[in-house]
Amino acid sequence: MSNSAFYVHLEDPVREVPPLDLQSKHHRVQPRPLEKRLEAAAQLRNSLEDHKVQGLAFRLAHVALLADNHHRQTTQNWLKARDRVSQDMDQHVRRRTAQISKRLRSLNEHNQEVKARKEEVKQEKFLRKLTHLHQAKTMSTISQFWGKI
Repeated sequence: MSNSAFYVHLEDPVREVPPLDLQSKHHRVQPRPLEKRLEAAAQLRNSLEDHKVQGLAFRLAHVALLADNHHRQTTQNWLKARDRVSQDMDQHVRRRTAQISKRLRSLNEHNQEVKARKEEVKQEKFLRKLTHLHQAKTMSTISQFWGKI
């Protein structure tokens, strides 16, 4: 066992003013006159009010910017949609016009073929009638000839 464990250091008695490192951390505030306190309170109020106004102005500008961006985006979307619909309709009209033109050409060609066939049938019928008349006349002539003999 060592005697050093029970060593006690004795100091000089405490002075009236403690050293700086032992002084209290909380300083006592000297009371200020009332008008200075009121003036400081008014300045603080004005400062807080200005800060609040600046914050509200910033928020208002931010909201205005967001609203403007939203309106611009919405307008662009509507314009793009309108252009898309317009292009789709133009494409549809061109495609439909091409289909109708093709169908009209086809019908005109068919109509020409029908007319040509009609003329052929008419001509054929006429020739059959002529042939029939000719055969009938010939038969009549032959029967008359054979009838006289």
